[in-house]
Amino acid sequence: MLKVVPLVEGSVAEAVEAVAPNPLSGNPVTHVWRRFVHPQGTVNAGVWECAGGSFEIASHPSCEMCAILEGEAVIEHGDGSRLTVRAGDCFVIPQGTHTIWHVPSYVKKTFICCVVPE
Repeated sequence: MLKVVPLVEGSVAEAVEAVAPNPLSGNPVTHVWRRFVHPQGTVNAGVWECAGGSFEIASHPSCEMCAILEGEAVIEHGDGSRLTVRAGDCFVIPQGTHTIWHVPSYVKKTFICCVVPE
């Protein structure tokens, strides 16, 4: 039976702690609590947080919708332009986007990621 899955509270399908990919500065340790994972692996959703530091994602592996819950980050695009995101902000990262995340001290977000077949 299918049920609505709360993203902030509830059971966790997967929990992961790791240093963010391609760290550039600081100690950007991340925690991910996936609360929903589609059986085919094409969609997952949950909560992500990161400690202060910077890291690079050369090509975002999925389309991702995010809502910042706490803290702030500056997202730098491949062309050098920047977007500051804070608690209450919602945004989409298209699959394949090149970003550098600058997290001054802490950021926490909910997310839903959808892999788009190429």
